[in-house]
Amino acid sequence: MEVKTARIIEYPGAAADRNGVANPHSAPPCEATTAADAAGRPQDFLDGLAALGLTRELLQRTAKRHLVEIQELRSENRWEDILALFHPLEEKAPELAATEFSAPLRAELAFALGHLARYDEAIALYQQCLELQPDSFHYHAGLAYTAYDSLYAAKGRRTLMHPAERKARIELAHHHFQAAQALRPERVTNYYRQGMLFKQVQNKKEQARPLFERAVRNWWAYTEEERRERHQERKNYVKALFNLASCELDAGLPQKALQDLQRCIAEDQEHGFIATIHKQFALGKVFYHLGHLDHALQALSAAAAEASPEEDDYVFELTARLHLLRADPESAWQAVNRIPPRRRRPYVRWTEAEVLAARGEWQRAVKVLAEAAENDRRGAHKALLQLARLEFRQGRFEHALQAAQRAEQFFQQHYQNPCFDALFWQAAALLRLNRRPEAQAVAGTLQELQPHYPNLSKLRQLLAESCA
Repeated sequence: MEVKTARIIEYPGAAADRNGVANPHSAPPCEATTAADAAGRPQDFLDGLAALGLTRELLQRTAKRHLVEIQELRSENRWEDILALFHPLEEKAPELAATEFSAPLRAELAFALGHLARYDEAIALYQQCLELQPDSFHYHAGLAYTAYDSLYAAKGRRTLMHPAERKARIELAHHHFQAAQALRPERVTNYYRQGMLFKQVQNKKEQARPLFERAVRNWWAYTEEERRERHQERKNYVKALFNLASCELDAGLPQKALQDLQRCIAEDQEHGFIATIHKQFALGKVFYHLGHLDHALQALSAAAAEASPEEDDYVFELTARLHLLRADPESAWQAVNRIPPRRRRPYVRWTEAEVLAARGEWQRAVKVLAEAAENDRRGAHKALLQLARLEFRQGRFEHALQAAQRAEQFFQQHYQNPCFDALFWQAAALLRLNRRPEAQAVAGTLQELQPHYPNLSKLRQLLAESCA
């Protein structure tokens, strides 16, 4: 379909041509012009509405025709063409801009703007739609999704968003998701999307989980006829199942996660809404947490068949960890080496060091962890803690103490909180160095800050026995 030039309907009452030159042959302004002028003055809104008269039917037909044109362009993802023809509405279709018929057109323009990452403009248009129709489910849902999509774009660094703006945008998205849910509580999509807002943007999986559960329950509550009518929601139901399983695994419920993930895979077999690599990796991760190592490796093998070692390193990293648990460091090393060295992110380097240690290559392991700590601006303490444990295992207690102290310093500097793991390994190293008063002081600090820290009571018992 060729792009038409923007059309401004000239009613008989238009008093000037497109260049603003007066037309001596034109008639007096018609009802549509009068209504548009009046609608620009809030106190004359009702007068303007009444002045539409017979023109109302013509305006309604015009709006419908424009919507059909937009739908054709939308079906071909021609977002720029939609905007070229109709945005801004005040310029491209002024006869409609001041009427209630503008709301569906503005919503379509907002949808197109969102696809072009022009989020602020899209949100402003949806807000105009809601001023005209404050109880519209579609406009609340559209605004909420646009706000969510802008946050997701900022998370992926495709757009910039300052912290205060991010906070306001999160609140805006939640408000309109909830408004849409209140208007149509039986639907699926807005529960799924708000769940994703909590999970992916805010990293609040516990708050996301009940929303995914509600989305799944709502789909199950549909009759077969309703499912056919609302088939577009099936995709979000399947995704809700997938993300629900992820939240359940994070909550320490791997058996429930397995049930929901297996159902997700079965439901998605025909359509493939979720990539095979993601489903099989998730399945491998669940089996890993359940201790079913053979099943986990089988799933990860299926994921690896679809994976790129450079982009999907997490598949090979988990595969290496599984081989380590099976006491097979050679297979673990083969899995790690699938990932090009220059593309090994910090968490891959941590596993690489474990594999090297299992192969007896202690010095190489130490070097890998030292490099990981040096190059990691946010998580260097994790590599340093692993280094402390590695040095401790070799009996190099002074080096272990230094690594634990560096981990504590890094964590305090970057997160303004004590690092409990670092305190524990400092106390352990000091104990082995026979520096008992210092070890007791560090253990006492840990006891005060985190009295239920794992194995702290055993460490304090060893300290007490060493002083006896």
